Amino acid sequence: MLLSVGVLALLATGSVASARQSETLMGDARRQQGLESEMARLRQGLTGGAREGICPLVRGASAEVNNYVAARLLQVANQVGAEYAHRDCEPNVVVLFSPNPDELVAEATRAKRFNYKGVAPQDIERFKTSAQPVRWIHGSAAPGFKTRDARPYNALVIVDAAKAADIKVSTLADYVSLVALADTRVRAPAEDSILNLFDSAAADAPRAMTEADRAYLRSVHSRRY
Repeated sequence: MLLSVGVLALLATGSVASARQSETLMGDARRQQGLESEMARLRQGLTGGAREGICPLVRGASAEVNNYVAARLLQVANQVGAEYAHRDCEPNVVVLFSPNPDELVAEATRAKRFNYKGVAPQDIERFKTSAQPVRWIHGSAAPGFKTRDARPYNALVIVDAAKAADIKVSTLADYVSLVALADTRVRAPAEDSILNLFDSAAADAPRAMTEADRAYLRSVHSRRY
């Protein structure tokens, strides 16, 4: 098992400690240092392909939040038919919470800890300069390789812990699961989607993954090009 029964039970009850939301998301110096060392380890190894089995790594928030988001990714993957790694694997869906995401990305760029090979320059620039509470980028199997569907080969998602401090952890986990499991720029989901969470014009955007979102993910992962 990749995750403990206790974490899966937490998902079933939705009992993340919301009263300590800012505290659990913001992190401290030790967590930030942990992110840097984790990125150094990731940079030394080969990133696996999410198409052969999704292998998540979630870091930067409290252990409780990290485990919750990883467990939700597992749950959503199972619901929509996405392949999931059941053995030791190299992380290919990485989610990082940081109170200073711009500094994190800049330092990672300087230290060459993020491998952008095969990613279009405009996508790299969009990722580096994004001011959204959640930013993400998808990699490809090889430089210049273009996929014909919305299943990413790997995903890097960074959550701005300061900007997302007022969003429930369960909502963030659903949002992260959607953008990590499908390249929504290749094929957009339905209008009734949690993807509209940070759209200022959509004040009534869903706060949880909708059935339309799950149907979208099922259609994405049922395709085998």
